[in-house]
Amino acid sequence: MERRRLLTTALGTAALAAAPLGTAVASPAAAAPARPAGRAASWHRVPHRGIRPDDPDGRAPLPGPRRGFRYEMSYNARDLTSPWPNEQDHSPDAAKTLDLLEREYGPGANLTQLYFYLWDYATSTIPQSALDNIESVFRGLRSKGYAAVLRFVYDDGVRENRRYTVQDIQRHIGQLAPLVARNSDVVAVWQAGFLGTWGEWHGSHYRHETYPDAVTAIMTTLVEALPPGVHTQVRYAEKRDMITNRAILDRVGFHNDYVTLGEGLWDYYVPDNPGWPTYLDVGRTQMVDGEMPWDKGQSSDPYAWSTVIPGIAAARRLQTLRFDSLSIVHNATVTVPGWKAAQLTGRQAAEAHLPVSDGYFEDRRGRAVARSQFEYLRDHLGYRVEVREVRYDLAAARRGGRLPVEVDVVNRGFAPPKHPRPVRLVLLDAAGRTVASADTGADWRDWQPQGRAETDDDHGAPATSTVRAELVLPAGARGPHRVGLALPDPAFPARGRAVRCANASVPWVDGVNVLAEVRLSR
Repeated sequence: MERRRLLTTALGTAALAAAPLGTAVASPAAAAPARPAGRAASWHRVPHRGIRPDDPDGRAPLPGPRRGFRYEMSYNARDLTSPWPNEQDHSPDAAKTLDLLEREYGPGANLTQLYFYLWDYATSTIPQSALDNIESVFRGLRSKGYAAVLRFVYDDGVRENRRYTVQDIQRHIGQLAPLVARNSDVVAVWQAGFLGTWGEWHGSHYRHETYPDAVTAIMTTLVEALPPGVHTQVRYAEKRDMITNRAILDRVGFHNDYVTLGEGLWDYYVPDNPGWPTYLDVGRTQMVDGEMPWDKGQSSDPYAWSTVIPGIAAARRLQTLRFDSLSIVHNATVTVPGWKAAQLTGRQAAEAHLPVSDGYFEDRRGRAVARSQFEYLRDHLGYRVEVREVRYDLAAARRGGRLPVEVDVVNRGFAPPKHPRPVRLVLLDAAGRTVASADTGADWRDWQPQGRAETDDDHGAPATSTVRAELVLPAGARGPHRVGLALPDPAFPARGRAVRCANASVPWVDGVNVLAEVRLSR
């Protein structure tokens, strides 16, 4: 399709007094903590709740790393201009371009599709000046807290397609790999790209995308170049099936560049397509991205799409296929406004077998509140981690200086998390400093969402997962301390973004979800 844009240490015998946080549970002075089933009376319990629409910022986006709505930006690697006439207001300074996109399409995204066109270097070595240009764009993304759905491309559909070979592509992957590795904190996924017009794997001069040997060679080189934990994506199941090196397939997901729920000629992500079982299977563990077609307010192309794509049906399809991200730049004058104007109720979501987050469709008095379809999609693409309850054993801490902690979590999103990330329980002092930390050993990628809407899966609530650890308490610690859950970026703890849970009753302190307060005293 054509894409011309019109656009913790020993405590000894110290005593601890518990003080639960927020409004999730009554003060200890008002009511004794409930006794968890199967637990001694020394265990304290703090339940938590989700985000209601009338909470402070209750209708604001809750950005999560590497998930959700995304923007789109394109650069020629040679000079950081855009190949598209009406992207000429996009700045070489990526941060300024993101500011512009936020104003044009609304805030709340933390991802952007990022194209780098290598047309000038298709059959030669990429010069250092172009590599420096690419790295400068990554710096701009980092300054704004964004990550890239990254694609390198030769052919733009405007200039004559270049005559690159498999060896040219492999050489360029080798040049780009160190750069991407250095900046993998701002790379959500490195799409296969390279081949064909817009990197969509159709129309390349030598038709490499039609030969399994060429496809396998390119994809093997790309997967071997991926930073740890980063996935790649191809557009079609038939292309992924061409890869004869089966050992690399666990890093290869999908991007659907024509989401129309099967109404359009180029949307193959439909139940009667032969690739449907593959899309269902791969989406469970690999990254899935998508975009709708341009609409006729954005493009004069014959395949522009100017009928509102139904929001509930779209949510069912995206949830079924475990989508992590979706463009809000595409179809931005037809479908996206339609989603913003259309309501979605909790009953409609439940009847459509869609996840219903705790408190999401009701106010603090328990009255039903509708959300817009846009809000719902924004908030549920990818993962949505809610804390349900935290428990801790004060008697054990007094006896041995170790505080056992358990946390129940549930994933209300469309998809499981797909990038590895440590799951840590931490103890903060009154100043918010981490004075104790323990890895739980949990793999958050196991936090599965509820069953897929368009299959015969169990459509009940998603399973609750429990993480456990003991915090070694610091010697001599006194006064208020806080127990928290941390989900930091494993490779870039200082630069990467931690995950914030979808709870109104869980304060956020420097990358830590604060779950309970304890007072340490002698």
